[in-house]
Amino acid sequence: MSMTLLIAATGTAAVSYVAVRGHRAAIAARRGLLDQCVEALDRSALSHHEDGIPKLSGSHGGRGVLVDLILDTLTMRRLPQLWLSTTLIDQNPQLPRLGVLVRHCGTEFYSLSSHFEHRFETPAGFPSEVVVRGDADAGGLLAVLAPALSEILQDARVKEVAVTERGFRIVRQASEGKRGDHLLLRQPVFENAQVPRADFVTVLDQLDGLRDLATTHVRKFAA
Repeated sequence: MSMTLLIAATGTAAVSYVAVRGHRAAIAARRGLLDQCVEALDRSALSHHEDGIPKLSGSHGGRGVLVDLILDTLTMRRLPQLWLSTTLIDQNPQLPRLGVLVRHCGTEFYSLSSHFEHRFETPAGFPSEVVVRGDADAGGLLAVLAPALSEILQDARVKEVAVTERGFRIVRQASEGKRGDHLLLRQPVFENAQVPRADFVTVLDQLDGLRDLATTHVRKFAA
């Protein structure tokens, strides 16, 4: 083997070793992302996907809660994103569907709003880069929820707020991938990405507030 080929082979092996080591370290680091959120729920159960990303379930205020971390690497010219999706389960067949999606780019495979057919004008006080969609009869619900939604959307990390007959969901940024690992090794590495308990509790409180408003609206409409 020539010296040039030997150097090339050595370099390739070194890059492969670094990539494998980095991948293992990334999986290990992901396992603790939701550790601080466990005690914020009653009857909590923490488990992990094969890639090390955790998921959490439990109850809050007597209602079920599902927590997922969504790895998003689809959007071009943007670092990998890790989204925290928190769903408060609440069965209400009379509730129309409604969703607010921030910075829509068409690659949000996790979005509920993208499946709603009717588009509404953006209410006053909302960020300009939002898309509001829902069922055709969700206009009254939007008017009721608009002040609470506007307050939630002041946090630039919020990506989507969705209301359906099966519950309420907030998707917000948990972390952004490290630039070096993404550019060199094409690996999504999230450094110090643990979801703080305080942030998680805030999301739970926001979901509670949305549910209370929506439930009151439905009761008044049905009366």
